[in-house]
Amino acid sequence: MLYSTVLRSLSLPLVLAFTVLCSSWTAVRAETIPPPPQVPVRGYLLMDYQSGNVLADLKGEERMEPASITKLMAGYVIYKALQSGKIHHDDQVTISEKAWRTGGSKMFVKVGSQVSVEDLLMGMDVQSGNDATVALAEHVAGSEETFVQLMNEQAVQLGMTSSHFTNAPGLPDP
Repeated sequence: MLYSTVLRSLSLPLVLAFTVLCSSWTAVRAETIPPPPQVPVRGYLLMDYQSGNVLADLKGEERMEPASITKLMAGYVIYKALQSGKIHHDDQVTISEKAWRTGGSKMFVKVGSQVSVEDLLMGMDVQSGNDATVALAEHVAGSEETFVQLMNEQAVQLGMTSSHFTNAPGLPDP
């Protein structure tokens, strides 16, 4: 009986001590969250997919050129054209002088040569080839300018209200 009385009188202080200890561990863990990375870039944004919470950013709301990330939208439009049957993997695309002259990273296709859509997709996706991207844009829409209109229309449909594309490969707009 004395044992149970002692045990009861100690149970509340033990529970309180355990609670305080656990909450202090949580506070210590929260303090050990590392600061955002110090990287030599103009800007970045890291977001949790499930919650939509921004975890870290540097100039995350500032407009900047997306560079080759633009090829994700170009690829999306191209793959939709493949899916709809408008173009096919085995289509042969004649490389225009405009595509051939496009600066930046290249697949190194020759002007006037015939290259399959499949090979151009590899050049765009693997090598980030700007020449391949422009050639595919011309094949899908007749011109890069018309293709860029398709990219912007698709962006609106996806709810990308802060995006505006000016060329297919994502080169700086002169």
